Amino acid sequence: MKLPRLAIENSSFTWMFFIFLTVIGIRSLLVMPRTENPEITVPGSSIIVLMPGASSLDIEQMVALPLEEALNELEDIDKIKTNVRDGLAVVSVEFDFNTDADEKFDEVVQQVNSIRSTLPEEVMQLEMWQWSTADMAMIQLALISETAPFAELEQEAEQFRKRIKRIRSIRKVNLYGLPDQEIHIYLDFEKMAMVNTSLGQVTRAIESNNVNIPGGDVKIGPNSLSVKSSGSYQNLDEIRNTVVNSYRGRLIYLRDFARVEFGYEQQNYLTRFDSRRSIFIGISQKEGLNVLQTSDELLPLIESFRDELPEGMDLEVIHDQPSTVRNRINGFLMNLLQGIILVGLVIFLSLGFRSSIVVVIAIPLSLIIGLGFVDMAGFGLQQISIGALVVALGMLVDNSIVMVENINRFMGMGHSRKEASILAASEIGWPVITATLTTILAFVPLAAMPYMTGAFIKSMPVTIMITLTISLLIALTLTPVITSRLFRERGKNPEKIRGARWLLRWIIENPFRSSLRFALRSPVRTVVLAVVFLLGSLWMFQYVDISFFPKAEQPNLMIRATLPEGTNLDRTDQVARYMERVLDTMPEVKNYATNVGHGNPQIYYNVIPRRYDTRFAEIYVELHSYTPESFTEVLYRLRKEFDQYPGARIRVKEFEQGPPYDAPVQVYLNGEDLGVLKEISADVESLIREQPGAINVENQFVKTNTELLFDINKEKANMLGVPVIEIDRTIRTAVSGIGISKFRDKSGKEYPIVLKMDHGGDFRVEDLDKVYVSSLSGKQIQMKQFVDLKLQQVPSAIRRLNMERTAEILADIETGFTLDEVIEPIIEKLEHYPMPAGYSYKIGGELESRTDSFGGMANAVLIAVISILSVLVLQFRSFRQPFIVFLAIPFAVTGMIWALWITGNTFSFTAFIGLTSLVGIVVNNSIILVDYINKLRSRGEPLNEALQLAAETRLTPIVLTAFTTIGGLLPLTLRGGTLWAPMGWTIIGGLLVSTLLTLVLVPVFYKLFERAVDKSLVDKAR
Repeated sequence: MKLPRLAIENSSFTWMFFIFLTVIGIRSLLVMPRTENPEITVPGSSIIVLMPGASSLDIEQMVALPLEEALNELEDIDKIKTNVRDGLAVVSVEFDFNTDADEKFDEVVQQVNSIRSTLPEEVMQLEMWQWSTADMAMIQLALISETAPFAELEQEAEQFRKRIKRIRSIRKVNLYGLPDQEIHIYLDFEKMAMVNTSLGQVTRAIESNNVNIPGGDVKIGPNSLSVKSSGSYQNLDEIRNTVVNSYRGRLIYLRDFARVEFGYEQQNYLTRFDSRRSIFIGISQKEGLNVLQTSDELLPLIESFRDELPEGMDLEVIHDQPSTVRNRINGFLMNLLQGIILVGLVIFLSLGFRSSIVVVIAIPLSLIIGLGFVDMAGFGLQQISIGALVVALGMLVDNSIVMVENINRFMGMGHSRKEASILAASEIGWPVITATLTTILAFVPLAAMPYMTGAFIKSMPVTIMITLTISLLIALTLTPVITSRLFRERGKNPEKIRGARWLLRWIIENPFRSSLRFALRSPVRTVVLAVVFLLGSLWMFQYVDISFFPKAEQPNLMIRATLPEGTNLDRTDQVARYMERVLDTMPEVKNYATNVGHGNPQIYYNVIPRRYDTRFAEIYVELHSYTPESFTEVLYRLRKEFDQYPGARIRVKEFEQGPPYDAPVQVYLNGEDLGVLKEISADVESLIREQPGAINVENQFVKTNTELLFDINKEKANMLGVPVIEIDRTIRTAVSGIGISKFRDKSGKEYPIVLKMDHGGDFRVEDLDKVYVSSLSGKQIQMKQFVDLKLQQVPSAIRRLNMERTAEILADIETGFTLDEVIEPIIEKLEHYPMPAGYSYKIGGELESRTDSFGGMANAVLIAVISILSVLVLQFRSFRQPFIVFLAIPFAVTGMIWALWITGNTFSFTAFIGLTSLVGIVVNNSIILVDYINKLRSRGEPLNEALQLAAETRLTPIVLTAFTTIGGLLPLTLRGGTLWAPMGWTIIGGLLVSTLLTLVLVPVFYKLFERAVDKSLVDKAR
């Protein structure tokens, strides 16, 4: 290999090249975006349709089905989910993860707009919402006041919004819990009947007087002037003085039978902070920016706004993501620094001062230069990319250790430091390239993994691949340049051996030498013992729990209460206040934010807030601190308390990594007949309730909703000349009000004008006696003459999945149980359940997410194996020796199994990443060892002597690379919690076992294969 010689002969250029890359890396480190987690957007959209007064069956037929059919025409659809309740339909479409989210949203908008005119006229609102984590609030605030009107809170919040929007990195500022102001016109139907005035006349009078038609332009001399006519309403008095009708020779004004005043829409979302009345302010940042820099600009504005608030108002911080990001990044950087110190200490004790200086230089250079390329790849600093730096820390010095150790060996053979640097680097260059390439290839499939999990962890394999590539470049160029200048000339004088190097030499000359000789004398017995150990370890894997997505391990949680269909907001609020009283008794709670009728604003990447739902309440709780023991105790106490509450399903949910799902256990039942689905879902609910470990079981499908039916006698209405649409419009006005126009004040703000019945509060059954409707002849007829009130039972909600009616049963998992312990018996029972023809079940929840992700990982493993094998075949020019290298991999898995079992960690997706790293390291070591065996054989060494000498010679670099990797990972492993600890223990345990087994088993396998080849040649000769 000529690269080391070129680097040494052009050392000035080599130094300038790496200084240039280092400067780029330092600049990237300073400007890279900093966030808590990778920014992930799932390509999907939701269409929310409000149709007040319509039953779930009517909305399904008239709204949901047309929308589903239109959306189903699009390409790349993963699933379509529909939830229908009285007056509301939410149709959600999710696309394949690798599609363009913005392009797909545009297609959804086009499809919905193409059928919008065919939807019923009674649709009051249709909203299309694109899924995006960009709306996630980096900071959530509470503007608190027990007495101030909402109009004053809104005024203060709007002033604050204007200040914040001046910061260029702020994307959006949303206000939550603030009811919109409206112009309410309270009608007295009895007075209207006395002056023979209909609802239609009122509507037409207001609409015709509230128009602003441009008058055009008129020329007056040399000037052109625009013409302005009377225009729309200027104040409420003009509305009150609107002429509606004439009766017995006099004009009838709106003020004669109606009150006109400002009011608020019917409140369907209540917000409180620590039980105090408030509104919430959510501040989101533009994508790809540094959340810490944005926070530094934002915090002074928050403090100044708090100081300027009027008396009786206060501003509190509910959620502060920048603080979490700062603590988390600082923690990772501290782990990285501690790892660097441990790695440097191991190298110093093992290689001596000058050698350790050369190797340690590779650490900051590889990390800093690597960060420059990570920044170019579009990734920022967050827990995944920084974790990748910690993982790469131990591996990136492997090449330099092998290189320095080989240079030292050549100098001990009498070469000058320059000659030794060139010869040693050239000898070991291609094996080092092959070993690094195989390690990199092990991570390539992870970088290409599909679905949300792949996007979440993508920055890790990319960062590792980049830093390993940089470390290879440093080992082949800069390391020989430094050693050619820094090392002392010593001729054939052996270097003094002291400290850890003396211990390694003693191990080589005593226990290792004798052990390897024994193994080589009895290779078959050695392999049998190794296989028994392997099979025993694989059998132990059944005792290692699998939890693919670990907990987020943050001092916060969500409490969600779901009440039966038809529950009003007041009843839901009573449950929320009960939960608040429980929280007030817990000293661990720092603060909490209560949301009634709506989910908390999105503050975590996979927690999607539920939209308006009067039977739903959610409380975001923040604790003073987090420790696994105390947090588990808080969860246990809350769940125990809330499990006893009657009439509501209250779930305590901690934040987790991975794709979002409604509940860990989720069973879908598909079929068309609602009655049959109801029976099946009741049976499935029962068998899930019987399963130990399943808690908070919910089946909304079996529940029905009581509906107040205005039963219109259409025959009688036709006889009296009353159109049905006039009856429906009057009922809507009397019960909840109907919007007819908009009022714009002098500042340009618009307020809906809503006609309502003046019944002094909520509509009561007896109010029907006061409602009149107009016939075609203009006569006012009491509505109760052709309308009867009845109560009827209807499905509380209808759910659909992929164009089929679906019953959905949810359940949580009790603490102390794993998903597999709960879900596997449930699946077995479902397999034996006598499902009617045309009906089926599907498992969702955590199992579905895990299956999707593991499926991607299975493909990743297959691609990695083929890629690595191809490189090894190219390196060794045979299939036999790559197979020897591969035989070391299963024994690395044994160390992972025992490490996870002993430490009590689960096999998660980070453990799988650790296993991938481990495979790369083991293959790396095996390549270095087999390559040197081949070199010794080519020099004429006998087989046993070559195997013994190669293993003893390579023991030092292989052991050092193992201990540097362990040292780099140890701080993160000990403090990494459920996210990083499984990965760390996987690598550490695997290295401790595989390092010894590689040094013994690879020579044994090599001997067995060579013996088999020799025997085959002898047989052929005969």
